Amino acid sequence: MATFKEKFEQLVGDVSVYHPPTVDTDITEYLTATASEVLQIIPDTIAIRHTVDNEQTDATGFNSKNHRVIGVMRNGFEAQEVSLGLKTQIDDSDSIHYRSERTPVYYFDNGTVFVKPDPASSSRAQIKTISYPTVAHGDTSITGFPSTAEYAVVLGACVKYLHDVLSTTLHTNEDVEMAQAIKLQTDSLNQLYRAELERIAGLQ
Repeated sequence: MATFKEKFEQLVGDVSVYHPPTVDTDITEYLTATASEVLQIIPDTIAIRHTVDNEQTDATGFNSKNHRVIGVMRNGFEAQEVSLGLKTQIDDSDSIHYRSERTPVYYFDNGTVFVKPDPASSSRAQIKTISYPTVAHGDTSITGFPSTAEYAVVLGACVKYLHDVLSTTLHTNEDVEMAQAIKLQTDSLNQLYRAELERIAGLQ
């Protein structure tokens, strides 16, 4: 199976021409950044198939940094997201916003997910997440990531790379003719990337 670098070069050509000393590091950065972008637009109905459960048995909360939260369950009941401004009211039995064992909720506070009522060893919470991946140039697939979205990651990374090459060509080499050719290639791949994002957003 082809590596991401090989797929990359099938679209943009030999990348060592422009950045021989750091090209592999650059490709990894472009792939990783694009994977995060793509993950953001994958519909929940597709993303839920690739989640992992992060169990909570106390009130400390779950640090969601570097994770996309897809859903939250508590003791078999689906929790609904509420705003941080309701955090006091959902614990107040006299409030109309009070939540019981059968109507759990969760909220984000500085990137930490809190589930209410508080989870316990006898009433655990499961926070279903997908991690934002690091995609290395030598990888052949992205772990825990929908395979149907991997082509978009390659396309988006190629666009980022070509933007960098275009900037270098204009400001360092001052080769206008080459810059025009690179811009045409960039625009073409960017159209393909946007079309892939639209396709992914419409998946069910």
